[in-house]
Amino acid sequence: MRGYEEIRRILTEELGFVDLAAYRRWIEAERPRTRPTREHIERLSPDHVDCRAFWRACDELYGIDPVCNIAVGPGVEAPADGAEARLEANRQNLRLAKTFGITALLEEHAGSRLRTLEIGPGFGSLKHWIETSTRHRYVAFDVVPRVPDVRETTADGCLPADFVAAARGEFSYVVSSNVFQHFSQRQRTRYFEDAHALLQAGGLFVFNLSVDVGNVPDHMRDEGGVAWADHYGQYTLIPRPPDLFRELRARYDLLYTTQRWDGVLNVVCRKRG
Repeated sequence: MRGYEEIRRILTEELGFVDLAAYRRWIEAERPRTRPTREHIERLSPDHVDCRAFWRACDELYGIDPVCNIAVGPGVEAPADGAEARLEANRQNLRLAKTFGITALLEEHAGSRLRTLEIGPGFGSLKHWIETSTRHRYVAFDVVPRVPDVRETTADGCLPADFVAAARGEFSYVVSSNVFQHFSQRQRTRYFEDAHALLQAGGLFVFNLSVDVGNVPDHMRDEGGVAWADHYGQYTLIPRPPDLFRELRARYDLLYTTQRWDGVLNVVCRKRG
């Protein structure tokens, strides 16, 4: 497993992503002609690095971008770091959660003391909304806890096994927004399993991610035609909807999905009773 020093060396020396400006230049000039190879995919795979160290290095080098993706948003103007930058990141991320109806689902039982787990709260946009708009008992995990009262994942980017074992069947909601596109297939499967274990019967699992519906550009496909997302040189599989739904239906009732114009899909699942 690659550690912090090696990860930072790869980012700055091998890839040349010394800061957000350099990364943006690569996105504009190099990404459109760089197809994922096995070497690219393996180099910084979430399965081969300490995920906490990877995202800590990215936070240090690229400011708020790891939380709200200003580098890939044409016309998005936001300060790279500081209090105002965090506020802008929270505005963008809460807007996404509202667009997909995540807040509306949580608001249905806002007055009840239900347990809600969030995966990857970032700067706390949804955390703040839940704590001020509902009476839910909130718990969160992140690879880099950036706000108070958020717990740290394991080095492999997953929930600690002792937490899952101790809290089985205790949660009404497991939610995540703007996070699952960063997971490897192995990590996604692990989160599907852990969310199922943590939810009570009838509990909801809600998340979103990019999916491959045929509109992924050629430069994001490997030689076999498989689509990959990349963030700071880390490649993660973009699943096809049939494959994603098949895996989810093995554990959950798939209630409904909502797809945005850019291919981001929001999924609402219910644990079977």
